[in-house]
Amino acid sequence: MEMKPALIVLDIQNIWLTQKPELKQSVDMRIDVINGAIAWFRRNKRPIIVVCHEDREMGVVPGTKGFEVYEAVAIDKTDLRITKQYPSGFGKTGLEELVHKLGCDSVVITGLSASQCVLGTYFGAWEGHIHPYLLKGGIASHSEDHVVTAEEICETITLEALNKTV
Repeated sequence: MEMKPALIVLDIQNIWLTQKPELKQSVDMRIDVINGAIAWFRRNKRPIIVVCHEDREMGVVPGTKGFEVYEAVAIDKTDLRITKQYPSGFGKTGLEELVHKLGCDSVVITGLSASQCVLGTYFGAWEGHIHPYLLKGGIASHSEDHVVTAEEICETITLEALNKTV
């Protein structure tokens, strides 16, 4: 299966992890898979797009500690950045255009939260004719049931399967 994927690192921000300890625990359980995907995309010279949620009412804005990506996530300043205000990373952000401009036909989504922004972004990708995959073992939630459900209803891909795409 040949594909030209981009990685979306979604909403793994300090604010959400400090508000819900269960969410931080869920991310920490999956950090090796998340960072493994980041390393795979970097090694294969595929785009990494970091998408962060902005909420002005809560004070979650660029430049604040809460807005920043959790330090355990192996992102780099050279990774592309998108700021969103809606559950979907594709909602009025220019992400769809960016993915197409980068020559990608698919996205692999890692991050949080499984039952909210992950699903919103997954289904938003389809609207832009972009094939979405959830990274198996790479999405987090305050509820493990939500992770299981998201991985059951959405198409997933493993790190091992990604190796067969290049």
